[in-house]
Amino acid sequence: MALAIIFDSVGAGEWLVLLAVLLVVMGPKRLPSTARTIGSYYSKFRRAAESFKRQLMDMDYEMERELEKARREAEAAMTVPDDPPEFDENFGAADSSSEETPEAAAETAADTAADDDGNKPS
Repeated sequence: MALAIIFDSVGAGEWLVLLAVLLVVMGPKRLPSTARTIGSYYSKFRRAAESFKRQLMDMDYEMERELEKARREAEAAMTVPDDPPEFDENFGAADSSSEETPEAAAETAADTAADDDGNKPS
């Protein structure tokens, strides 16, 4: 991106002056090898930048998938089924033969509270 700004702002005449200065400073023998070296580094830089960009995009895609999965799970947990189960009044009660029902417990309590005459207290 920064190189695009630099390349767009430099005109053809400026490029010719820059190449002439490089030719004088580097000399005609070293200029091609220097240009190849700069091109090689620029290519490595672009590949590294592209790899980094791809990794960021993959991470973003993975995070979006996880977020969507969590959103679907949350929506599924919040929805009411179309056919809810019937209410069970004896939910959690053990086998009726092993436990005393509330009515039977009340009768037992009343029987133990009876006086010696066999009368139940009022």
